[in-house]
Amino acid sequence: MSPIAIVGLGNPGLEYSGTRHNAGYWLLDEFAWQLDVTWKEKPRFHSKVAIASSSGKSLILVKSGNFMNCSGEYIKPLLDYHKCIHSETIVIHDDTAFATGQIRLSYNRGHGGHNGVKDIIRAIGSDFIRFRLGVGMKKDSRMDLADHVLSRLTIQETRLLTEKKDFFIRTLREILDKGCAHAMNSVNQTLKEYIKLDEQTKL
Repeated sequence: MSPIAIVGLGNPGLEYSGTRHNAGYWLLDEFAWQLDVTWKEKPRFHSKVAIASSSGKSLILVKSGNFMNCSGEYIKPLLDYHKCIHSETIVIHDDTAFATGQIRLSYNRGHGGHNGVKDIIRAIGSDFIRFRLGVGMKKDSRMDLADHVLSRLTIQETRLLTEKKDFFIRTLREILDKGCAHAMNSVNQTLKEYIKLDEQTKL
């Protein structure tokens, strides 16, 4: 059985740690920590890779060593080398369309303006699963989007992501265990419950 690749997007280097654009790196690091696996440098693919298993499936966790806009450059040869199926591949990335801590799952869709996703689509097509982790919209419409995604998450936003970390990882496991469509329904139901609770709080 082919292993399932889970790819976290971000920019390499300590100067980008904690930025909105590195949300994919962050969540994949947390997942790797829960699975108790170690990252290994793979210079051939300009990536860090960890071999793991979850829900009875073999996994390959991948953090590209390229900058965000070139995320797809070594993805195809890496997936081909490990015989990963593109349609089962999960790409975790930041999304400025949603409030911090909200998530959406999508499959075989366009890049939505995300340059990292755009480059992956260029490399392997759009037939993969996107785990879209909300990092908040721009506070000022005049602000350049690049400046926003390269800005650091606030203390409050970091705390919120940390508090919801188990939910994010549970959703990842649900994709692996029951498939993307089932996980989408679960995420939508959870979002409705959050909205309902928020409305009740405002009353």
